[in-house]
Amino acid sequence: MRYFSRVSENDLDFLEGLLGSRNLSTREEELIANSIDAYQGGFHKPEVVVWPEEPEQVSQILRYCNERRIPVYTRGGGTGLSGTTPIHGGVLISTVKMNRIIEVMDRDMQVRVQPGLIYERLNKELESHGLFFPPDPASASYCTIGGMVACNASGLKAVKYGTTRDYVLGFQAAFPDGSLRRVGFHTFKYSTGYDLVKMMVGSQGTLGVFTEITLRLRTLPEHAETIAAFFPSIRLATETIYHIVRRGLDVAALEFMDGWMTRAVSEFKGLGFPEAGAMILVESHGTRSAVRETLSRVRDIIREHGGFGIMEAEDEASRKRLWDARRGAYPATLRLAKTLVISDIIVPLSRLAEAVEKAYEIGDRHGVKVYCIGHFGDGNIHAHWCAEERGDEVLRKLHEANDEYSLYAISVGGAVSAEHGIGTEKKKFLRLQHPEAYDLLLKVKRMIDPNCILSPGIMFDVDEVIG
Repeated sequence: MRYFSRVSENDLDFLEGLLGSRNLSTREEELIANSIDAYQGGFHKPEVVVWPEEPEQVSQILRYCNERRIPVYTRGGGTGLSGTTPIHGGVLISTVKMNRIIEVMDRDMQVRVQPGLIYERLNKELESHGLFFPPDPASASYCTIGGMVACNASGLKAVKYGTTRDYVLGFQAAFPDGSLRRVGFHTFKYSTGYDLVKMMVGSQGTLGVFTEITLRLRTLPEHAETIAAFFPSIRLATETIYHIVRRGLDVAALEFMDGWMTRAVSEFKGLGFPEAGAMILVESHGTRSAVRETLSRVRDIIREHGGFGIMEAEDEASRKRLWDARRGAYPATLRLAKTLVISDIIVPLSRLAEAVEKAYEIGDRHGVKVYCIGHFGDGNIHAHWCAEERGDEVLRKLHEANDEYSLYAISVGGAVSAEHGIGTEKKKFLRLQHPEAYDLLLKVKRMIDPNCILSPGIMFDVDEVIG
């Protein structure tokens, strides 16, 4: 027997009465546009797409769907890489019309925003206040703040500034019972029992739907400089990264690209990089004198470990050129591969070189090509598993390689996701990741969403929740 109810004409009438006809669609093109994200893992159409504009509308949608047992999925910019599409159909809530900056609290160094606000737009608006929201995902031009909170995104500057979870001070969210609750404080620290804010960050729409988010901000750095360096081997590059971190140098970014990826982005962007086994990008923020002192010590470490071809970028244009190389990794890979699956493992720093070599070993065994990049300052690796062909069998091989890599991460004390989230892709590993606490995760889900209407199939299979 089917557990969930299909969306009926009566349901559509309710939604249209609540939202108006312009904020609801069952047109095929809208359903298809909202049936995929950036993860290559299946095509799942919702039965209806809605665009609420007010928090109360979201809460009423959830109350109604909970009573009718209609699945509800939430979508921001559609840039997710772990699979959060509506695999059980139902209602898809798009947050793109809830995209305002509600209030910049300058003296408190905080901002209140709606979930559909684009990350890049937020930081553009904050520049006039001398503030910024530090997490820096590669999809900055398209991803939404709500989506970043939902998967605990981080990105290029995490080695200094941390992840999205470190900046969420509070939120308003709608829950399946139709309640609209505020959680959190306007303070940078507190000790008031269980931390419900941190629990909700990274929940990927499985516990509630964010309708407003309060973020902590940082002061824009006075000065920033970037350097790039090339290495004969991956091991020398990763040793350099380890020593930069181990010596406590104040770097804002510490990025890695293997030789295959370095060559690909150099050709894609016309950058003329030298032939190398690996490349690293290092950026420092602070006063001009502090930045130059830090990067002087970084250059010494690079040279100690055989680095060559050091490129220095002091002005914005030259810095942008180097960062265009890093941000160009995804499109550069897509130029060379028709099918692509991206990993998001994180391992202890001592395992970085081993982890890259493990990716090559797994790729050879499965007969697939793999390029490795990542935020190596905190151990986060993105292996790009790719193939020049399309088809279900090719995609299956890429996922098998990626799954084996996830198992490797767990085996060395790492995690299957550092910033992309669990989604549908990695839920098979959640019990292995939390062998002694998985039942507690399920209890939280059952308590908040007993009918499993919120993003069913994301993180947890339905029969686990309602069984």
